[in-house]
Amino acid sequence: MRTDDLIDEILMDIPAPRATIREAISRAARRLCTEADVWVQRREPVVVAANTDYPQIAAADGEPLRIRYLTIDGRKTLAGEGWEQPEAALIVFQQKPKQSLIFGELACRPEHDKMPPDDVVDRWGEVIEHGARYRLLMMPQAWANPNLAAHHDQRFMSGVFSARQYVNHGHARGTARVKARRFI
Repeated sequence: MRTDDLIDEILMDIPAPRATIREAISRAARRLCTEADVWVQRREPVVVAANTDYPQIAAADGEPLRIRYLTIDGRKTLAGEGWEQPEAALIVFQQKPKQSLIFGELACRPEHDKMPPDDVVDRWGEVIEHGARYRLLMMPQAWANPNLAAHHDQRFMSGVFSARQYVNHGHARGTARVKARRFI
């Protein structure tokens, strides 16, 4: 699903200018990425110049948010296990690593007025659309409808929760199965 497809879907119900809709979609996508970590950089280095006094968090595109984990000396480490991330673009190691490039997972978000990669928009386009509709319907314009906006905000927040669950639980579906206790 492309951004133009989302604009066309919204335009059928909300007679806003295309540029206004595009901005609302961009803001909703940024908010979704910020709250649910749906855009994760995996195959590029996460930290460059790690063995210097000034290591840098490297996002291929967009802005870095959170390091989900790092692979240091062949071992997967989380925050607090030899490193901290006090700010989105700052990393502090307790002990300098041996390697210069460190791989892992880095959650990113798009820069203002930009969109995340197509695979994120394809997977979460409906959620982004609800977030954009909420924003548009809350504007003090002729198409404003706060009651319908509340509905879209609820759907957006539900989508954010689902996305967060999807990302944090290994893309699993269904519920946990538990063996029932015996009745005596």
